[in-house]
Amino acid sequence: MLVKNILLSLGLYAIVGLSSPTPEVSVEASVDSNAVEANTTANILTERATGVWLDVYKSGSCDSGWEDQPKSGWVWAGQCKNFDSFTYGARAGKNDQGWPASCTFKFWENADCHGHATVHHISDSIKWKKGYMGIPYPTYQCIATANKQSGEFYLGNGAASVLMTC
Repeated sequence: MLVKNILLSLGLYAIVGLSSPTPEVSVEASVDSNAVEANTTANILTERATGVWLDVYKSGSCDSGWEDQPKSGWVWAGQCKNFDSFTYGARAGKNDQGWPASCTFKFWENADCHGHATVHHISDSIKWKKGYMGIPYPTYQCIATANKQSGEFYLGNGAASVLMTC
């Protein structure tokens, strides 16, 4: 009786597992795709899965206290995130996969990543400090979202959205 119950339970789990939808799989997936295309698609999905917590501030020096969620929150590579206009500062925080050296934030003057923009390399905002027993750890410096990389003030009304690319 015990063996019968175990086999029935395993069979039920197998049926439920097979009938459950699979996330991140396109309905129009081609069976004829070759390994190179599959590899490229996997790389694109991996890059889009890169995320970072971003606190946004009304002050360009990040001393005004960060904005609550959903203004502050996760930013995912390849996806535009909107927040209020007149955002002049941002600070990266927790990331989920480490920092690819090529990741950038593009801060836009309008919602939905439109209008003029400033570009900041995420790696430029990292400052390393010595921690316990001299082990270095990263801290993230304030990014003046309305300024160009050179420091020139550019977005008069601050940023209203951000796009992270890696």
